[in-house]
Amino acid sequence: MTKPAGSLRAEAERNLALLGYGLLGVSIFFAGVTAVVAVGIAYALHDAATDDLSRHFRFQIRIFWIGVGFIALTLVAGLVAAFGAVGNLLHQAAPTDVVTEIVVFGRQFDLSGLRITPLVVVAAGASAGAGLLGALWMLIAPTAGFIQLATSRRMGETARP
Repeated sequence: MTKPAGSLRAEAERNLALLGYGLLGVSIFFAGVTAVVAVGIAYALHDAATDDLSRHFRFQIRIFWIGVGFIALTLVAGLVAAFGAVGNLLHQAAPTDVVTEIVVFGRQFDLSGLRITPLVVVAAGASAGAGLLGALWMLIAPTAGFIQLATSRRMGETARP
C-alpha cells in the first residue's frame, strides 16, 4: 500500500527540517557554511509547509540570524580590542588609564611594562564572551529544536500533559 502524496510531502518537509537543525548544529565546525545551506532550505520551505513545520523553519531562520549577530558582535569587539592595542603600541606618551597591576587567584602581577588600557581589556572580554555565547547558541538552540521536532512537539511546547 502506498502513502498519499500529501503524507509523503509532509514527511519530506519534516526530514528537511530535521536536516536543517543538524546543519545548524554542526555549522560552528564548518565556518558557518552548513548554516547558510540550512537557512536557505528554511526560507524556501517555511511558507509552504504545514503550520507546525513552518514554526520550526522560522525558528531555524531565527537561530541563523541570532548566530550572525553574535559573530558580528565578536568581530566588532575584537577589532576594537586589536586597534586599541595597536594604537597603544604606537602611542609615545604613557596613557593615563593604564592598568598597572592585576590580581589573579591571589597573586599580584605587575603590568607596568605593558600598555593595556581598560578599553582593550573590555573589548577583548566582550569579544571572547560574545564568541562563547554564540558558540553555545549554535549548539544548544538547534539541538533543542531537533528534539522538539523529533518528539513531535510544537515550538514552545516544553512538556506533554
